[in-house]
Amino acid sequence: MTLTKPVSIPPYLPTQHNYQPTHPTLFRVNFAGEHGDFSSSLSTVRAFSKGETICAIDNTLHGTKAYSSVQVLPDPPIPGQDLDALRHIELNSDLLFVNHSCDPNVAFNLNTRDDWKVVALKDLKQGEIMTFAYFSTEWDMDQPFQCLCGASQCLGTITGAKEIAPEILSMYFINDHILAMKKHQTYPTSSLKANNATIAESTPASEVQA
Repeated sequence: MTLTKPVSIPPYLPTQHNYQPTHPTLFRVNFAGEHGDFSSSLSTVRAFSKGETICAIDNTLHGTKAYSSVQVLPDPPIPGQDLDALRHIELNSDLLFVNHSCDPNVAFNLNTRDDWKVVALKDLKQGEIMTFAYFSTEWDMDQPFQCLCGASQCLGTITGAKEIAPEILSMYFINDHILAMKKHQTYPTSSLKANNATIAESTPASEVQA
């Protein structure tokens, strides 16, 4: 990932020397350098089945638009929305290290505030690196980058869903706030859809143990 401007330090950023896994029975950080750079990753500690809820997304902190934050509501707001609502969060956990792929194996499902969760989009083996599509949560990324995922459908430069055609988004799990922004951007009278079937029947996060 090539940064285009200085970034602030996330509230949670362990090093390989002081690292204590936040979800030790589920996944673990693979540090690529002394302090964990953008090549660090997160891999599973056990296997997960397609559609399985891996964990709740909890213990989050209020955030602002940053390379380390995750967007949870339209930003900028669309008409009819609360202007003061929280729009970005800091994950404040090992989930910070889930990297992007244009062929992701997990989804960050942020469609229900009390049931934010990570869901397996494919069967995951023990030790497999977890990836999600950044544009499934981000409209206009704070730090665009050149993707090196190697997938056959790699989109190249990742800037957020704002620059991705609806027919491309329709092949992915996409959160409702991103679908709402895309509809408002180009198709205000149409019904945009995404490939969200895999997570439709996933277990509520409250029923999953960390």
